[in-house]
Amino acid sequence: MTEPKTTRRQILKIGAAAGASAGIAALTGQASAQATATDPARADDLLIYQEGPKKDQPVKAADLKAGTAVWAMVVDPATKKPRDPVKGGVIIVKLASGKIQASSKPNAAGDVVAYSAVCTHQGCPTKQLGEIGSGKGKITCTCHGSIFDPADNAKVLGGPAPKRLAALPLKLDGSGQLVAKAAFTGKVGISK
Repeated sequence: MTEPKTTRRQILKIGAAAGASAGIAALTGQASAQATATDPARADDLLIYQEGPKKDQPVKAADLKAGTAVWAMVVDPATKKPRDPVKGGVIIVKLASGKIQASSKPNAAGDVVAYSAVCTHQGCPTKQLGEIGSGKGKITCTCHGSIFDPADNAKVLGGPAPKRLAALPLKLDGSGQLVAKAAFTGKVGISK
């Protein structure tokens, strides 16, 4: 007995039906948990170091030095896995005492602020503070030269970026660890 041969038309019909089912589920709010697994951040998510001697350890406010930046990742507290390996990158900055502006205070944990590490220009990493000129003490994108002010809600100060970086509201847990207070305050990444 020979197996029936599947035609190209049958495969296309099956694919179209599967796509329609997924679309209906998403529209009716019945999308699977997998569809929301890539949210860049949620309330109570942990922040862990992405590099350096403390890689994969929780970021604690007491360990941060004023005027320095830390590159971290947003991690699901239950699984300890990144929510989104690309959009979940965060640059955390401890500002000098009294330097934080009113625009940043609602999202800060004391004098510590966090922003998406994905530049709004071309999606390049913005994971360091500038060291010279107009970028000194500012978040910089070394790919195309965009400069953001961490004290003023990541306002664009220069370069081709069309809008500020999305802020990640922070809070401290009982052990002094930085955690997300809520999701990012804006779209993460390229602005179109």
